[in-house]
Amino acid sequence: MIVINKTNFVKNMLNGLELRTIIEAIICFLGVICLTFGIYGESVLILYFVGAIVFVVFGYLLQEKITKAKIWRSGLTGQNMVESILSELDDQYYLINNLSLPFKNCDIDHLLVGPSGIFLLETKHYKGEISCIGDSWLYKKVGRNGGSYKGYINNPSKQLKRNVWELKTYLDKKSKKLFGDYQFPFWIQGIVVFTNSEAVIHLKDETVKILTLDSLFSFIKEARSNQIPLQGIQNTIKLLSEI
Repeated sequence: MIVINKTNFVKNMLNGLELRTIIEAIICFLGVICLTFGIYGESVLILYFVGAIVFVVFGYLLQEKITKAKIWRSGLTGQNMVESILSELDDQYYLINNLSLPFKNCDIDHLLVGPSGIFLLETKHYKGEISCIGDSWLYKKVGRNGGSYKGYINNPSKQLKRNVWELKTYLDKKSKKLFGDYQFPFWIQGIVVFTNSEAVIHLKDETVKILTLDSLFSFIKEARSNQIPLQGIQNTIKLLSEI
């Protein structure tokens, strides 16, 4: 498999969060120092109040950044797992990671183009109990003490549909030049991929394809209905590589 890496939005967000976490940790530590001098120093009560305010405010911000960084790091782990499992495909397949379309709020985790079709993959690394009924989603997490509580999950099916539509619209506009037609001639198969082995997925009347990581490779290899000729693969990759 040939891999084409675009700018990694998730990695950039994680790097930014980690930098701000370090800065806020340093400021929080300075707050502790001010608190210490305020308690044990002479005539420096103002340091106590300044230190207390700095410690409380930046301690809260620090905890918030740590939580966000954990979420983004989890997403990056899921993306790396998808690339790893697909790496067994031969070089007739191209994997474009982190594809963003010009002037669109659309960040595609993975776009796989090969003989068996075009696959737009949205990667989710949630763990816990996840239910999808139609286009409605419910997420239950398990706490450290074993209790379950409602977690937040965006709507993966709607996100996937939007990204497929945005990509199809973009390719339609470029299709005349490469394919001689005003409509892109190949089907784009959208897939939501859950990569965490600790996720329990319940599905009913789902409107998009939803797979776990261990079933992704076989689904790609066994796809037959949307096959693409070699020239179609090359034209599509040429077009997307220019973005």
